[in-house]
Amino acid sequence: MMTKEQVDYLLALPKRVEKNGILEDSITFDQQVPFQQRYKLKSPIEYSYSFLYHIDQSAKNYLKLTLHLMDNDSKIGLLRIDFNGQHQNPEEITENVPEELHLFVGKLFAYNEPHIHQYVEGYKSMAWAKPLENNFPVLTIASPADVVKAFHSFNTMISLETRFIINPILL
Repeated sequence: MMTKEQVDYLLALPKRVEKNGILEDSITFDQQVPFQQRYKLKSPIEYSYSFLYHIDQSAKNYLKLTLHLMDNDSKIGLLRIDFNGQHQNPEEITENVPEELHLFVGKLFAYNEPHIHQYVEGYKSMAWAKPLENNFPVLTIASPADVVKAFHSFNTMISLETRFIINPILL
């Protein structure tokens, strides 16, 4: 279990992709459809913390995309964005649920309703979400370029310093 303050601290920590004990400044790869990858992240200033960054683009529907950051030791989800996936929030509000989520108690996010999950103490990991609108620069995934923009925007949101150089997909 973590507090909101601990999660906020972990999200703000600078992070880099770790490969074979080396913190990478940049990574280059060709864009693929689907794109499914896991990266281990470490903070260069708090090396005892490690994170798991999971990117999952559906093989059946390239418009379905999940970007997920979790604490690697506890496997507690810290932040997740879903495009073209469904989710239902809990029906009950406790004192730990931030006021910004109160409007969304019991909300069922439809398939075409992008949303952002956040950690709420006392609930299972990533149980709460709110609409992505006004919280993120990409609101729909309609092309491979949208996937790349969402990926880079999420990297900024989670304080990821490793620069990803993505060679565009050739259609």
